[in-house]
Amino acid sequence: MGLLFWKNNKAIDAFAQAVADDLYSYVQPDIARQHVSGRGDMSKKKKAKIEQKFTDIRLQIKRFADSRSLGIYGKARLQKQFNERLQELGYHIDVVNKITENFLLQNA
Repeated sequence: MGLLFWKNNKAIDAFAQAVADDLYSYVQPDIARQHVSGRGDMSKKKKAKIEQKFTDIRLQIKRFADSRSLGIYGKARLQKQFNERLQELGYHIDVVNKITENFLLQNA
């Protein structure tokens, strides 16, 4: 890792925002909250599609981090920017925390 790790910040920020926007276009905040909380009247097919989208997003983030050889600081920035963008888009903090928890557990 080079000493100038912050040079990737613009690319990291842009990617995090794009991925969060992609999630928003597919899973609206209220639907995500119902899904994460386990409440709501969703069919198994709809739940499976939402889980698949979460998996796709997680894999996009992992591939980006791996392809850019992001270190700890880069990965932390990516997750922070992603979370902040989700909150800007109207996702409840519980949903953001659950998504983050799942990402961290799956990518550990």
